[in-house]
Amino acid sequence: MAVFFLPAAYYAAGESPYGIASADFNGDGNVDLATPSIQSWNAEVLLGYGDGTFQAPVPYSVGINPTGITAADFNNDGKTDLAVADSNGGDIAVLMGNGDGTFQTAAGYPAGSNPVGIISADFNGDGKVDIAITDISGDAVGILLGVGDGTFLPVVFYPVGPYPDGLVAADFNNDGKLDLAVVNSDDTVSILLGIGDGTFDASVLYPAGSGPAYVVAADFNGDGKIDLAITDNNTDSVAILMGNGDGTFQPPVLYAAGSGPLGITVADYNGDFKLDLAITNPLTNKIAVLSGNGDGTFQAPQFFSVNDYPAILVSADFNGDGKIDIAVTDNFSDDIAILINNQPAPIRGIRFF
Repeated sequence: MAVFFLPAAYYAAGESPYGIASADFNGDGNVDLATPSIQSWNAEVLLGYGDGTFQAPVPYSVGINPTGITAADFNNDGKTDLAVADSNGGDIAVLMGNGDGTFQTAAGYPAGSNPVGIISADFNGDGKVDIAITDISGDAVGILLGVGDGTFLPVVFYPVGPYPDGLVAADFNNDGKLDLAVVNSDDTVSILLGIGDGTFDASVLYPAGSGPAYVVAADFNGDGKIDLAITDNNTDSVAILMGNGDGTFQPPVLYAAGSGPLGITVADYNGDFKLDLAITNPLTNKIAVLSGNGDGTFQAPQFFSVNDYPAILVSADFNGDGKIDIAVTDNFSDDIAILINNQPAPIRGIRFF
């Protein structure tokens, strides 16, 4: 089933924006955006008006060459905070939210020699949000357990494959505990099963195509087991690894995903209750959208133009119409592209013979 987006609208976002996070930072019910700007060493916050448009960015100083970003409530005060991976600073910068869309001065926490990827989740089930990072120089994933007041315990590292970058958390073996998938530069994905106390089993490697970059986790075939989708930069494809439900995965199946695919996000864009994929194509300045068939397979990509070198993207409803839109960082043109979903309403109650 085809997907429809309006032509992209662009919003300034600092110098060389890369990662991106969406959340409601000021409690007005509208989705806002935050992105680290690599060259200006800031986190740029763009408050949403609720109609798909955004205010001018407000910069907050973080650290050296920030790349990844995640949004969560780290101190349990009901206000959304930010954590940014400072890739050349060897730390994560945590910015506590004031609840009105502004943020406090960043606090730094050591996180290896070169943290790049970052996600947030409750890994030990204590109701406090933790952080996981990938350290590309240390060939490891690091876990910083949250204390619940916005501070974190010292990072604990777990070896993975070489030069790890993208990562995702999900329950791969259906034991109610969060696990991790980490993409490595040796064409593998490391699976670390969670013990439930914030620690993890040793990683197990699975083939992930050629030149894997970023990963998402979801149930693509509706069997109640979590699967993986990984962008493969070298083969212009996305690798789908179907989960067996016990923490293991089947060999990857590749689907065309445009030229040099990089960032990836998952959502139902066409309203058919089947999960689709959106993938950045930095080499051609496009977004590839692959409609899901609901059985773990995907249709040929549709392409939507953005600006220069689209990197990472996120899915959310930016204008409150119940349809999922896309925001993508254009790394070379210093902006965020917003693609508003223009999917026509389905015609119901009519039969064709």
